[in-house]
Amino acid sequence: MRSAVTAGFDLWVVVEPRDALPATVPLDRLFVAGPDAVADGTLHGLLTGLVRRYGIGQVVCGPGAGDGVRGVVRRVRRERDGVLWRDPAAERLKDPVALRRLLLGGSWPPVRTEEAGVVGRARAAAERIGLPVVIKSRDGTGDWGEPVVVRDPEALALWAKGAVDGPHLVEELLPGPRYRVETLSLGAMHHVLSVVREGSGPPEAPEEVSRVRSCVRELLDLAGFSEGALRTDTVLTPDGPRIAGCADGGL
Repeated sequence: MRSAVTAGFDLWVVVEPRDALPATVPLDRLFVAGPDAVADGTLHGLLTGLVRRYGIGQVVCGPGAGDGVRGVVRRVRRERDGVLWRDPAAERLKDPVALRRLLLGGSWPPVRTEEAGVVGRARAAAERIGLPVVIKSRDGTGDWGEPVVVRDPEALALWAKGAVDGPHLVEELLPGPRYRVETLSLGAMHHVLSVVREGSGPPEAPEEVSRVRSCVRELLDLAGFSEGALRTDTVLTPDGPRIAGCADGGL
């Protein structure tokens, strides 16, 4: 929240009664919604009303938001599609194949990947790249499912037995700490709202965070991403940061 204020965004904030009130937001822009606000529709009505009344450009969740709150925000985004900031480039960034193709034009060495249309070729690709690998597959609805980490030949054989033909992307498993980077862009200006290192380990060094931020900003420029919220997962490998994937930001 402090990062968004520093970047110059006007904020309207909804908090739960037990939350501390942020000192950086004027009191007339603070709203309180109780624990039942998700179930009884109060939160949805409040967010929808704020967007309409003040012409708010984006709705995002705070880092401590629960699944119920995130579901409401997703619903508001769907209902207000065309009003809230939304860049068409986001769909390309969230597509693993399109993302890898895009990154071929970046300054960082590309991640080793292979595309495969059938299970047998995906398995052969994993063997060529060398285990461990990450396999991303598109399901019957056309969506990309959760990535599968395959670490040994036995796991690869098990994956192949249960998988079905369709678009697959096989990638090398990137070694190093993983960072979740939340950005909010407007007019092609990219504001990094948070950089969070996942899992346990030593605290991140400032130079590590700086390299991760630079890598993400380069990606957004490369994609021509102009406005909207985006989450970029980045791994800081021994050879520098690499993009692992992108998703809707602020959720």
